[in-house]
Parts: sequence; structure tokens; C-alpha cells
Amino acid sequence: MAERKNGLKEQVKAFLTADEVYSIETLLNRKPNDFELNMFAAMWSEHISYKSSVKWIEELPAKGASVLVPAGEENAGAIDLDEELACVIKMESHNHPTAMNYGEAAVGVGNILRDLISMGARPVAQLNILRFGDLRERKNKVAVNRVVKALGSYSNSFGIPVVGGEILFNESYTFNPLLNLMAIGLVKKDRIITSSLKDRGDLLMLVGRGTSGSGVHGAGFASSAFSGSRKHLIPETQLADPHSGKILSDCLLEMNDAGLIKSMQDVGAGGVLCAASEMAFRGSRGVQIEIEKIPVMKEGLDPIEILLSQSQEQMLISIAPKKEKQLIEIAEKWDLQHAIIGMVTGNSRIIVRNRDAALCDLPVSSLVRGGGAPVYIRNLEAPERKIVNVSADEVPEPGNLKEIAWTMITHPNIASRRCLYEQFDTMAGLSNMGNFFPSDAGVLSIPGGEKLIALSVDGNSRYVRREPRKGTMIAVAEAARNIVCSGGQPVAVANGLNFGDPSDLHVYHDFTEAVKGIRQMTELMDIPVVAGNVSFNNLTRGDSGAVSVQPTPVIGMVGMIEDPSSMTPVSFSSKGDMIFLIGKSENDISGSEYLAAMHLIEETAAPVFDPEHELQMQKIITKLIQRGLISSAHDVSLGGLFVALVECCLPHNVGFDITSPAEVRTDAFLFGESQSRIVVSVSAEQETEFLDFMMETGFPFSALGHVTKQELRIDDSSFGFITDYAREFEQALRKMLEEDK
Repeated sequence: MAERKNGLKEQVKAFLTADEVYSIETLLNRKPNDFELNMFAAMWSEHISYKSSVKWIEELPAKGASVLVPAGEENAGAIDLDEELACVIKMESHNHPTAMNYGEAAVGVGNILRDLISMGARPVAQLNILRFGDLRERKNKVAVNRVVKALGSYSNSFGIPVVGGEILFNESYTFNPLLNLMAIGLVKKDRIITSSLKDRGDLLMLVGRGTSGSGVHGAGFASSAFSGSRKHLIPETQLADPHSGKILSDCLLEMNDAGLIKSMQDVGAGGVLCAASEMAFRGSRGVQIEIEKIPVMKEGLDPIEILLSQSQEQMLISIAPKKEKQLIEIAEKWDLQHAIIGMVTGNSRIIVRNRDAALCDLPVSSLVRGGGAPVYIRNLEAPERKIVNVSADEVPEPGNLKEIAWTMITHPNIASRRCLYEQFDTMAGLSNMGNFFPSDAGVLSIPGGEKLIALSVDGNSRYVRREPRKGTMIAVAEAARNIVCSGGQPVAVANGLNFGDPSDLHVYHDFTEAVKGIRQMTELMDIPVVAGNVSFNNLTRGDSGAVSVQPTPVIGMVGMIEDPSSMTPVSFSSKGDMIFLIGKSENDISGSEYLAAMHLIEETAAPVFDPEHELQMQKIITKLIQRGLISSAHDVSLGGLFVALVECCLPHNVGFDITSPAEVRTDAFLFGESQSRIVVSVSAEQETEFLDFMMETGFPFSALGHVTKQELRIDDSSFGFITDYAREFEQALRKMLEEDK
């Protein structure tokens, strides 16, 4: 016991600065005891308090006509779906624990699903956004296989479909793979649960598995860089139990349907302490917690371990005293542990006791974000880096475009992810339309409703590394573009912001630029940001210095397809259909996968991007779909036009015959990543009206060619057959992951 207490004291020294300790003493007008100091160490961590980012993320547009619960007010955001239902949206990271133990990826799934459940929502869809190191290193192959297996182990057992995501590779993620998750849930609007404590005298009930003692100071760990000298600070591995998670979810939904839950919050980072203090602060109430009443999974836990443990499959709820018997009956029906661990008070203080011994008595506000937790506006400085725009004319002209085409289609960042996503249940709940109707976005049906929900995620860090603001704006635009190409309208944004050390002037500059990019693009598109997550310190310190991930903002987008008949596939379907490109190709190959893979040039500008032009293009695509003038739509993104065309051919095993323009070099035309371009197919019956409409818009477009039986032809030259491309496209990543396994 003495050894454990000394370890906790050591963690406090590591997770609080001298200035923060002084601030705590000033707030309290006294020195805190060791127990209280551990509480502050958890609550003031970057992971919980957002002390380096809150100033910036609060400037993002949070309001909108469809917003029911804005970002930051609750455990997740919520938007209006129809007269009865709301869609609850959450994006979260689980980077540090996953980097240390790949199996902890499953814990990340449980965490994000419980955030939805805590608002009364039933989870209905999940998207995985993953970043790994170069697949030529065995370490990274192991990471991919184990993380994906862990993710599937939870989502499949829980019964939630994985409807999309994004997996990319870059050497900067070798020591710090990134795991971001996005999930949505559905809830009746009159059954949305808040986390705000309501009435003095209400009881605090803990429902779910017992407290394990694991994950203590996990928030502080997630707020620090990896370092060999600090291995003693790594918290005990958490164990996820999807079966228990599903039972807990169903139990809580039954309690909510019966109107028995007054407020609720997941026991996540910071344990019962974080859940109770944030619930009290939001409700302008106080809490009293009795440590000895908290069920534990093992004996000998120190009181601070019990209070801070991030135990899995646990929920803290507040209830009216007269409802206790009914709640206990439901919990016991589901065979779930439960315990009354405290009560709501009216004095705005948090009091923790253990068998009549007072452990702490603090103002609730002193602990939490928006109260006494520090807010840092750190120094920042733009790195001295040259922004180099690369034209195709500045690199050697390739000798064999056919060989490049084969190389690009099998590149790790482009090849099919089927071998990974086939490990996930994509049909749980029978609402995923994507398996039958492939489109740029994941599409879900709404039980009992006519509308469809469209979901997408995007974030090309290659664009961000030199131009963080523009690169992030492109991520927002592409996420929206995927919704629009699927026949929907974007209605809400979630973001995941993954960066290195915020005390680094250059890192903090790039972070603020990324946030400004989100703000600029979402304000232009009039789309609110309803959810988000900031993950700093994604770096590893060693003898040779710090190795940080490259700036990695990712964007999740939620859209609505009002009329199911508007749902638009990505695939070409009929031989003879015309193929058009909406938008204009450029000689610009900046930031492209082609430039990095074939010319080994990484450090360039992002592709040329005009936000107003992008917005105009998206409106045009929407009108084309509404008027029934196109048969398919697919945006041109990673890998360029050739990759997009192959992806259009794969579902129905067809080919294409196209002609490249004289004014753009062929490699730039095929593999450059010029923005604001959509490939559409048009039937003979649609063609005249399509052409008339496009001519009226004045927007650039061009006829590429037509859909063929199976052969891929460019400028009268055969590039092979779709069956061969399909085989290589589908097998490339699997082969890479199996080599030297």
C-alpha cells in the first residue's frame, strides 16, 4: 500500500507544474492534501481540461437550425432529424493507450458508445479513422492487424455496424499510431438525457461493472509524450467487455424509457471524480461521495485509485430517491452491479468521504473546465518553411503511364481496405445501405422514417503538413463533398485534432491554423460543429530528440438524404453511358500521392483550392441529382482521377474509354489531386438535358469519354482490364500485411 501511495505522489509531480500547484493553493487559500492534489492532477490534465485548446475550439460555429445540443455542453452533440428523433454525434480519440497496447483500441470503442448512451441514445453506426506507420516495417504491420482485431472484437460483439472510415499510412505514425472514432446514435427528442445534476437530495447511483483500479491518471498519461524515463507513469491496462457494455446499454435504455434517469454520464477518463464533478458543475450543484460504497473488482485499492479509476462499462446516474426501488429492480433483472454511492447537495462543493473520514472538501468549480481549471493561450510561431507549389512541368515526364497506374492502384494509401473492413460487422441493425448501394458516404436508414443519414470522414495530413489551414479546409470540403455525391446535404461537423507537443511554438501554430481552417470553411458552408476532440502530445521522446506525428486534423460529417430516391451510387453501371468531369483539372500535382510515391517529393504545398468554387460545385451536383440528370457521382481525391475512375468501375465490373486534355500533362491529369472535381456518369436519355443544364451554370466541365464493357483505355491506348485491376486492388494491402507476419 505504501508503495502504491508513493507512486501516486510521483504521478502528481509529473502531471502538475509548479505554477499549477501554486494556483491550486491560491484557489483554496490553503495547501491541498495528497488526495486533493491527485484530484487536481486528473481534472487539470490536458485530456480533460483542454487547457491548451479550449480558447480556440470555443470559437468554432456551434449553432444552427438543426442543432439541439451544441458542442461542449454535454457528452456529445445532437441534431434534429425529424418530428420525433434526434441524432447524437460523437468523435473521440484513444491514441496514447492504443500506442502502448494495441488491444486497448477496443476500450476506445466502448468509451465513445457510452458517450452516446449517456444521452439516452441507442448507438447505430461507427466509423474508424486510423493512422499507422510505413508498412515496410514489421512493427507497423503488427499494429494494423492487432488494432483492427481489437476494434472489431468490441463493435461486432456490441452489435454496431462499421459503415465507413479512413486508414492511411505514413512513417511519422510509427511510434504513435492514431485511433480516432466517430459514432452516432438515435434517441427520441423527449428522451434526451443531460449530464446536469438536477435536485438537492437526488441520489448518485453507479451502474455496471465494478471499479477495477485500472486507468488511474490515464488522463494525465494521455496528456504527456511517451518517454522511456517515465514508464512508471503508464496506467494499468484497461480491459473492455463488449458483452457487459451491451447489457449496460440495454439496461440504461430501459431505465430511460421508464423515465427513471434524471442525469447521466459515462465513467471515463478521470473516473467517478470526473463524472461527478462535471455533472455537478453543469447543474450548479454539489456532490457528496462515499468511497466505501463504490463496488470494486479487487481488494486493497487506495481511495484515490477507486475515485480516479477509468473502469470500463460503468455509468454514473442521478435519480430521485423515490425511484430507487424501480431502478434496482431493472438493474437486477439485467444482472448488473449497482450501488448508491452518494447524493446531490446544494452547496456547489465536492465532498469525498471514506468510512466517515473526510478525504476532500473542495469547490466543484475549482476542478473543472470553465471553472478553476487553467486556460493557456500559448506562444506560437509559424515555422520557417517554404510553401512550394509543384507543377507537373517541374518534374521529369514519366516514361510509362501504365506502370504508374498499376503502382498507384496498389499503393498502401490507395489499395482496397476490404481485408481490414471485412473483419467488421457492417450489417448489424440492418440499417447500413452501403453494402447494397456503394456511395461516397456511408448511408443509414432511419427506423420507421423515410430520410437517410449520410456519414463521411476525411483528413489528408499530407495537405496539412505545409499548409495546415488550407489542408484542413480541404478536409472539411471533401467530407461534405462525399455527402453531396451520395445525394445528401451536410448538416453537422465533428472534428478530431491530433498534434504533438502544444508547448512547441510550431506545433501550436499548426494547431491554431487547423482550427481556423475548420472555422473558415464551416462558416462559409453554414454547417455547425457539434462534436470534437483534441489529442496533443502524440510524440515520443528519446535520446535523439522528439519524434512527433505530422499534424493530423480529421473531419467527420453528418448529412441528410431527404428523399431515398436521391441516393446516388459511386458506380458506373451501363455500357455506353457518358463520363463527365465536373470541375477543372490543373497541372498542379502539389501534395499528391503520385508526387510522393513516384517522385519522392513529400514537402510541398497542398493542392490549389478555392472555397467559393468548391461550394458552387457542390450546389451544382446537388441540383443534378435532384433533377435526375446523373446516374453516378464520385469525388476525385487521393490518387487522382485514374483511381477515381477505377473505383467507379469496380462495383459492376465495367471499363472506360477516355481522352485527356491537351492543356494538362497526362500524368497530372490522371494522378494529380486538383480539388473540386467530381466524376459523373450520364445515360443517353439524360445527356441533352445534362449538357443544357451545365452550359447554363457556366461552371467548368468536360466530357471524358464513355463506359465500356471491361477494358480501360486512355487516349486510344489500352491500360488493361478491370478484372486485373480489381484483383490487384483487392489483394495488395492483404499481401503487404501478411509479408513476414
